[in-house]
Amino acid sequence: MATHDKETEGKFELSRRDFLKAGAAAAVVGATGADMVFTASRAIAADVAATYTTTCPYCSAQCGQKVDVDASGNVLDIYGDSNNPTSRGGLCSKGAGSYQLVNNVRRLGVPEHTAAVDGFDFTGTAWKRIGNGAWSAIALDTAMTEIVAGDGGNHAGLKAIRDSLGAVTAGSTAASNAKTVMFFGSSHMNNEPNYLYRKVIAEFGTSLVEHQARI
Repeated sequence: MATHDKETEGKFELSRRDFLKAGAAAAVVGATGADMVFTASRAIAADVAATYTTTCPYCSAQCGQKVDVDASGNVLDIYGDSNNPTSRGGLCSKGAGSYQLVNNVRRLGVPEHTAAVDGFDFTGTAWKRIGNGAWSAIALDTAMTEIVAGDGGNHAGLKAIRDSLGAVTAGSTAASNAKTVMFFGSSHMNNEPNYLYRKVIAEFGTSLVEHQARI
């Protein structure tokens, strides 16, 4: 007759032998080539004029992606490439959502800041000068010029701030400067822009760097 031990009731016990058995079984399943089922393209087949094979831009894993486009080259869908030997059709949440990097009414590419999403104006760059003033849309060239050279008013510009620091070792903290600049990263920046951005920060002479995921 089996005995009932209240002290072990509801507890999961796994011996070393059972663990090795389970691991061996998993290895056999993997060797058979059994794959997870991944979502196929969401695009309507009749609208797809071409499908391109590429890799995800977000990290060095470079998971395989398929991109469906219509006759005008508009992206219809981005999904995992099941023929990729590394990712085998799988994508993380960022890779799976990369379609929205291209097509999303809420995408802040070059919009004017407005209350209504439908009111976005995609002809300028989101810009807000120091103070509590409203957001406005300005040309990208104008924005870049003012970031570097300043606006002749409250905003001194990165060049003047950097020049005021004098000799600064690249990557050192310039916390003693009254106009210290802090740089923020973005999870939507790809490998190459991230590399260049980090070089700019180091040459500026500061280690005050933060990332949006930690804020």
